[in-house]
Amino acid sequence: MKAPKLLTLFLLTSATLFAERVTLDINDENKTKSWIALPYVLSSNSMGFTGGIVAILSGYGQKQMNIVASVFLGESLSVEKQLSPDNTTQESANSQGSFLAITGYRLPFVDRLFISAYGSYAYYPNQQLYLEGSNDSIKAEDEINNTLSPLRTQGYNNWYYMDFRYVLPLGENKSDAITTYKLDRGIPVNRDSYGGGIPFITGRSIIQIKPFYTKWTAEKLTQEPTWITAGSKIMLQHDNTDYIDNPTRGYGFKIEYAQDFGSAESTQTWNSVEASYSHYIELPHLKYTRMNTLALNIWSAYSPSWDKNNKLNPDADDPVIDAHQPPPWEGAHLGGWNRMRGYNSNRFNDKAAMYYGLEYRIIPQLNPLKDEKWLPVAIDWFQLVLFAEAGRVAPSYDIQTLHSNMKTDVGFSLRALAAKVPVRFEMAFGEEGSSMWVMLKQPF
Repeated sequence: MKAPKLLTLFLLTSATLFAERVTLDINDENKTKSWIALPYVLSSNSMGFTGGIVAILSGYGQKQMNIVASVFLGESLSVEKQLSPDNTTQESANSQGSFLAITGYRLPFVDRLFISAYGSYAYYPNQQLYLEGSNDSIKAEDEINNTLSPLRTQGYNNWYYMDFRYVLPLGENKSDAITTYKLDRGIPVNRDSYGGGIPFITGRSIIQIKPFYTKWTAEKLTQEPTWITAGSKIMLQHDNTDYIDNPTRGYGFKIEYAQDFGSAESTQTWNSVEASYSHYIELPHLKYTRMNTLALNIWSAYSPSWDKNNKLNPDADDPVIDAHQPPPWEGAHLGGWNRMRGYNSNRFNDKAAMYYGLEYRIIPQLNPLKDEKWLPVAIDWFQLVLFAEAGRVAPSYDIQTLHSNMKTDVGFSLRALAAKVPVRFEMAFGEEGSSMWVMLKQPF
């Protein structure tokens, strides 16, 4: 469901950029607090014409804290509800929802622990979900069928997270859990000796525990099924770059294990493990550029619990899912704003996945908006990016299978550092068409 996921992830990433770090402009280092309220509009088949407002507050309460709040409302859309296999009714509905995040609170008695909480409560008239997202699955845009995808239906997509991040007393955080970046027009000036080195001896290392809850409903179907997942993720993250929000040299990696324990309202138990590695190579500056970078990423995931030989609800009239299968938005999935951007969100999902990404990033000297006082936020640089991606999902973790018949896409991106946050506009082209994305943060 591209538009709903795009909106919630846009808000989510805006809330989680600076959990344990502070970014200062050397031209105004005394400014430690800031806030902004911005209206936004979007239009899509999922939501119709939608408008909202988002407020972002940074540095209030504690210098590294952020608060993000948003509400949105869409136009009235005609929706069809299936009362029985042979009886449907027409209704009207609006996309509507709210989002709240409070991030980066540091406990006074545990100065290395940062706590965040965020969630969204929203209703969408025309969601889509790829229940059968294998590498060779059939793309059916206008059908509801047990063996085809995607499933289109109106319903809720609500999610809530807690986030506990503990900064290990290693490397550059040995004496202070908070990292301070000093920027001159968006380029770090206090990081010349950083970027690369021995893991855990240099760089920043974090252990993260994230309890989660997501509820997805399909009100178009007769039984109005829901897919609820509740559990926890544990992650080890290591960053050994010069500037975590826009690296030019160094590397970083993450290892994550996710588990739905089957408690509360969970649809079923499942688990997954994933690993990601990124590497950044600083290229010689050209006469007309401030920075040239080659960025590479490899990511892989596997769900040990996924049982393809058994079904959760084999006798149900509505779409059937495998036993102990992660939801399509968890585990080994590809497609969307970060991995395989030429395809719809969560377009592919299976027991295993492999992904490769390559980007060439250029920050030119030219910035026509650098001194414009009428802008609500400062634009420190623009970035031009060319990218290519390859990946696939498979029913087992077989290296030969995962590297055969891989899906590919290419694209370009225009990015900007607005209020010290990377914002990206992207166009990607894959085998099933093209996709356009607007998102915060670098994809890797």
